[in-house]
Amino acid sequence: MRYGYYLWIMLGILLWTPPAPANKPASEEFAVPLQITAPRSAPRSSDRVRKVKDELTGEPALQARTAQAAISAAISQNTTGCQMIRFSAGFGWVATGNMPYSASDNPVALRRSRQEARFKAFTEARTRLAGCLRALTPEARRKVAESLEQDDAIRLALINLAANDAEKWEQALRILARGFVAYSVEDHAAKPSIQVNLVTTLKTATRLTRPTANAIETTSIQEGLRQILAEIEAGLIPPAGHRLIVVNATGELTLVGYALNLVGAHPDPVAQDKLRVDAEKIATTHATEALVGLATGDDTGWQNGLDEISRNEIQTAASGYDDSEPSVRRFMQIRELVTAAAKDDPGLQSLRDGQRPPAAAIKRFSGEDTVAVAVVYTPTIRKPVTPPSPAAPLTSDSLAPSIPPTVEPSGTSPAPTPIVESQAGSTPPVPPESPAVPATPPVTNPPALLETR
Repeated sequence: MRYGYYLWIMLGILLWTPPAPANKPASEEFAVPLQITAPRSAPRSSDRVRKVKDELTGEPALQARTAQAAISAAISQNTTGCQMIRFSAGFGWVATGNMPYSASDNPVALRRSRQEARFKAFTEARTRLAGCLRALTPEARRKVAESLEQDDAIRLALINLAANDAEKWEQALRILARGFVAYSVEDHAAKPSIQVNLVTTLKTATRLTRPTANAIETTSIQEGLRQILAEIEAGLIPPAGHRLIVVNATGELTLVGYALNLVGAHPDPVAQDKLRVDAEKIATTHATEALVGLATGDDTGWQNGLDEISRNEIQTAASGYDDSEPSVRRFMQIRELVTAAAKDDPGLQSLRDGQRPPAAAIKRFSGEDTVAVAVVYTPTIRKPVTPPSPAAPLTSDSLAPSIPPTVEPSGTSPAPTPIVESQAGSTPPVPPESPAVPATPPVTNPPALLETR
């Protein structure tokens, strides 16, 4: 009992972040085409865009009234690289990766070539974004870090990540470089090549960031899922993998295993349907194996059923991270704490036994030439009961865990957190005051998510 109590004290200290409104896009500054069912093309804007020398970085920037207009202007240049953008609410960067693919009369070879180009264009854009920010002058780094520190969550994270100003500036830029959203994918069939565009702004970085290769820290489970599923559907992923989504403010977590499989080609419609069904079964199996690997902490064993090319792409997806990084070390502590809080969840126990839990949701994406599957599981987090003082009677007030209070953006303190089970998408009522420990409430199922085809 006391272990659970101190666990939540440590969790509150390490994970303290101000709450943010849930169920909103990754950025309220612009719409993300990959997160919208239709249309799939990037929206255009008639806002006037001009090129300026940015006063913060001293670098050229595209300036417009809205972020949407500036992003569209940067993408329309169709050039590989990284472009700073300026708009009324702030600034950011658009990074573009472009990768050619080989045209072929063999449909299967063409599909594989296009999929490899999608993944490589994504990793190239991610690399260019990080390089663009690393190239900033020390003065520009300081100014960018100061802008990020206006957000309380990032300011407190930097306290844990940095021992001096130089380290703080470096960590701030890493948060910004990893706080991007995958904005759009364009297939230039005439060239032929695939173009992938990523966008990062101060607001996207405060709503989600990637402290390790296989994790997302975000303001809500739905926020993280929205971005991950968009990347899976767009094929910006290796053939298989997993992601852990963590909401620091609440200790909630969601586990995602995913896989992508190419569909073979056959002139007979019945045989073609059979090829698609088989491809989906294989993708579901690999996604489940990846999810099990995430739950058990097995980093490589689950990859045994994959070919060498797939394993190499998984390794490429994890490039750019070092286990000695402060952000990686910090997140490993966070992971240990949040998974310990959910250790008794029956679904996680099923995953540790190598079985997909019945409550896991399955999301399927069927394209013309590929099938992608995501297996999503959100465990129930049971908040522990605070040990009472021997001289004091037990009441609902005395059961509140000693976690540092979070601060709303307005500066006001929220009401104490009720001691009930916490789960994404649900807010149980506060239990009435009682002289005895209240009965344990029933475990609720995760929110119904995604059982579609």
